Amino acid sequence: MIPADLSFHDATIAAIRRDGSSTILDVEDVAVDHGEDVINGTLTFEDVGRILVDGQEAGELTMAGDDGEILELEELPGPVIRMFVIWTKYASHDEAQNLYLIECKGMRWEAEDAEHAEH
Repeated sequence: MIPADLSFHDATIAAIRRDGSSTILDVEDVAVDHGEDVINGTLTFEDVGRILVDGQEAGELTMAGDDGEILELEELPGPVIRMFVIWTKYASHDEAQNLYLIECKGMRWEAEDAEHAEH
């Protein structure tokens, strides 16, 4: 679950890595308390099963650019994580948009700042 005081809208995905069956996103500039503050941390999708990218099956979640701006992030029943991202490639300034549906056991946020951490 995502703590109610956090907003991932306009947050940046800086890196994606795997840890066993989990996928971990390094996320920067997550808004706290309606933008009063911003924090960095990790968003973990636990025990990832199926991943759809724009309706097409994908083997894993990967960086589709140098960084990605999260426009939407929500947890649907299942649980399924629905995430809409705009990816940017710095050198060419190209942008690509992707809609992700990620089937997993759950989602966990861990802030670098312990005050906003949830375990």
